[in-house]
Amino acid sequence: METRKARQTLAEIEARHHDIIKLEKSIRELHDMFMDYSRRLVESQGEMVDRIEYHDKNASAYIDTATQETRRAVRYQSKARKKRVFILICVAVLAVLLVIIIGSWVGLS
Repeated sequence: METRKARQTLAEIEARHHDIIKLEKSIRELHDMFMDYSRRLVESQGEMVDRIEYHDKNASAYIDTATQETRRAVRYQSKARKKRVFILICVAVLAVLLVIIIGSWVGLS
């Protein structure tokens, strides 16, 4: 009787041990899956970070170029404004001279 109980207990312990080994194997497989997923995630995010860094550098270069071109445009605009004022003054002086010449020519007749 005791031998039978001992064998039954041994069988139960062996079954539990077998179940624990299966559980351990499943946990290892799950761990491997997570590790593989994390490696893939890091690789894909690494590529994404590289692309973001590349676009950031390009944007910085474009901003620097745009800043220089804006400064140049402001200088050109200032020069153009000065030229317009100079031309308007010249036209006004010519108009006054024409009025004087025409006035004196009409007054002489």
